[in-house]
Amino acid sequence: MSFISNLIQDMERSTAGSEETARKVMALCGSVKCESALFVGDESVTPRVIAEKTGVKLLTAFFEQHRADDAAKLGFETCTVGAFELPEKEGGWEFVWLNCGAEPDGVPLRLERLYDSLKKGAVVVYRTLCWLIDPSPDTRSYVERRFGRPVPLDAVLRFAKEQRFKLRDFYIAPKTDWTNGFYRPMSELIKKYEGLLDNETSAGIGEVNKEMYMFDLHSEEYSYVYYILEK
Repeated sequence: MSFISNLIQDMERSTAGSEETARKVMALCGSVKCESALFVGDESVTPRVIAEKTGVKLLTAFFEQHRADDAAKLGFETCTVGAFELPEKEGGWEFVWLNCGAEPDGVPLRLERLYDSLKKGAVVVYRTLCWLIDPSPDTRSYVERRFGRPVPLDAVLRFAKEQRFKLRDFYIAPKTDWTNGFYRPMSELIKKYEGLLDNETSAGIGEVNKEMYMFDLHSEEYSYVYYILEK
């Protein structure tokens, strides 16, 4: 496991985000009346916000077992899922929040499987890493190596329309979701490693610093986008 992966395991979340963003996105969902709700992601803050807004006892699904264990300690019903797996619900889910990263070849497939898992009239929050503008060559090279290959923001809108989703709204994660919600706690964790001078640790710290430097320079070019869709 890489140095960055080890750091992230000790953090509240595996990707950039914040409670403020979760609340803003839920507000953009409008009135959500449902009896079944599903969250798939990498943290336990958003499920709490969903539960508050909907009043539903939701199922929380995670790609990592330790995230599921953390959510279970907070009282959530939990499970783990594979990369393109969604827990099944007889009759379909009425509300789904799905946090994903870069999906270069997978957005249409992801949306297809999501659509098929829903009840008619269901509301979905689908998050993915997107290019907000045409990236500079050095940004593209670095981001694709670090996160995978994001797709342009408008491409996801096109894929969703092709899948017959209706677009309610979308929300671009602000810079603070990365700086305050992800890189700041990561920097705090790094401090306990700074006295270790082995090559692997030094290289790992250097990679984290490079990632933060690249984001600071090019944050207007990419971020997570939350698409609020309706079946």
